[in-house]
Amino acid sequence: MLARLRSMVPALLVVLVVAAGMWAVSFPNEPPADFVFINGTEPQSLDPQRVTGQPEGRLVGSLFEGLLRWDPRTLEPRGGLAKNWTVSADGLIYTFYLRPACWSDGEPIDAFGVIAAWRRMLDPATAAEYAYQIWSVKGAKNYSVGLIAKGDFVEVELDGPPVDPQLPFARGRVVRGVLENIDSLDSRDNSSLSREPTREGFSDQWIYTVNGQRYAAASHASTRTGDAIAARCILPDFQTTVGLHAQSDTLTVELQRPTPYFPQLLAFYPLAPVPMHVIDRYGSPGWTSQKHMVSSGPYRLGFRRLRDRIRLVRNDLYWDRESVKIGSIDALAIESSSTAFALFTTGAVDWNTSIPPFAARTLIKRESPELRTSPELTIGFYRINTTRAPLSDKRVRQALSLALDRTDIVQTVFGPGEVPSKSFVPSGIESFTGYIPAATIQENADLARQLLAEAGFPKGKGFPRITLSFNADEGHQMVAELVQAQWKEQLGIDFELVSMEWGAFLHSQSTLDFWIARSGWIGDYVDPNTFLDLFVTGGANNQTGFSSDSYDALIAAAADETDRNRRNNLFRDAEMILMQELPVLPLFVRTSKNLVAPWVRNFHNNPLDIHPLSALDIDSQARDIGRRGGR
Repeated sequence: MLARLRSMVPALLVVLVVAAGMWAVSFPNEPPADFVFINGTEPQSLDPQRVTGQPEGRLVGSLFEGLLRWDPRTLEPRGGLAKNWTVSADGLIYTFYLRPACWSDGEPIDAFGVIAAWRRMLDPATAAEYAYQIWSVKGAKNYSVGLIAKGDFVEVELDGPPVDPQLPFARGRVVRGVLENIDSLDSRDNSSLSREPTREGFSDQWIYTVNGQRYAAASHASTRTGDAIAARCILPDFQTTVGLHAQSDTLTVELQRPTPYFPQLLAFYPLAPVPMHVIDRYGSPGWTSQKHMVSSGPYRLGFRRLRDRIRLVRNDLYWDRESVKIGSIDALAIESSSTAFALFTTGAVDWNTSIPPFAARTLIKRESPELRTSPELTIGFYRINTTRAPLSDKRVRQALSLALDRTDIVQTVFGPGEVPSKSFVPSGIESFTGYIPAATIQENADLARQLLAEAGFPKGKGFPRITLSFNADEGHQMVAELVQAQWKEQLGIDFELVSMEWGAFLHSQSTLDFWIARSGWIGDYVDPNTFLDLFVTGGANNQTGFSSDSYDALIAAAADETDRNRRNNLFRDAEMILMQELPVLPLFVRTSKNLVAPWVRNFHNNPLDIHPLSALDIDSQARDIGRRGGR
């Protein structure tokens, strides 16, 4: 079959990448990896609590073990660090019984370490974009956003040298007590104060009195603070307000409300414990370096070469090491899907996650057995920065959506597989949850022109030239060029296209430093909440500036609702608001496309396109024959 795949690639392209294929599997001083796959781009980080992308998820999900892990075929949660667990009748108390396990440096993993890692994830200083995933834990949200008020029991982290000089990045000394009072920094002059003290967390504008002692932000330690002691932060007391309790091998979790998908969350990589004994010593991101990283999963970090590859090596101290069949894995950071496809045709790559549209169309038509396709709970869309005029005008956003021809985009770029999206929650989720997406997206160029004129831009006149950004990828660029042409033709407005490196692209979205940006979201678990809770006010993954009290209320009500039908109705009402306000422009529902060599075993299609590396195996004899072109 590889020979037939080679016939699809232009001869010159094959010649150019044969050398690259040889380069991809070996280095002068390094033996070739047992398994090589295309990861798509240079990972932003290897810190599970600091990443959100699929390229990062494939790696950190192999380096770090969660309390639970995915079944590679069904995606049902099964035992990871926890050998088993129980749930109370009311669904509020989970008890996890940990198995004997250790980090790759031999340090034991216990329930106290799990809690310490989750505290780091919730700490506002960590700025974990997925911190909200465990806000269902009692008291977790208040701690995560630092909500404090008079009368609360709080913890004060003091500024100063570390308690243990051997752990320079550990938390400072912590004082606990009742928050008795909050006073302005300078009672003689309140003119500079922007707000009254509220439950909005620690601020450098106020003096906080705890147990009779005054504390002020370390950044404002000066003569103005008087006798106040410098503090790094004041938060709700974690020990007494957050519903996490440990014995050495038992973790008890108290939820704020029943959360049916909580076990699925615990198999999701951001909730995997991280090695606090290493983080406290080397800090972040230093702890993720090749020299210092220790891991808990089936693999450990062998080496990392920026813009090249990451080598994963089987972790001999992993609790389930006997089930891990592949000894070493190379994840290649290749953004060009054409290069990735050509490498696959040479046999240099065992799994390709990035397929150029021209190849995908041909492979689907030929029903290639190497191409594994499956309906996926993934939405491709554009984010709109609603804080910037004229995109802050809902009529402009609606006009942009109405002027799109999604069917043309799908047929031109993707061919068979992708489906034009009429909603934000992907179609197909109903078969798992019963939720029917609010498919209200329309395409009407006449109405689009009318709305744009009402917004002050008849036939596009006066509309500023703004940017449409995307991360470097042939498919993303093709979509952007089609969208650019459609808006020019239908609305008379033009956009500048900007291709960006992955890390810079992610940063631009998280800081709202963009106008319109390509985006996509793969469900973190099989539930409409994983798509709709993205856009609550202030959500770390909102990244549009969108805010709606009605929307927030519906998402909060759905979180408290245990009846599935009523819960789905609340979600549908919320999605209707989202599709009316349009801080995002849904484009298509993705079909997962993976090129998998015939010698790879245990690769299973699933709706989240999750394929644990530790579950894979290789028929070495078939691989050797295939790479020689004998198939």
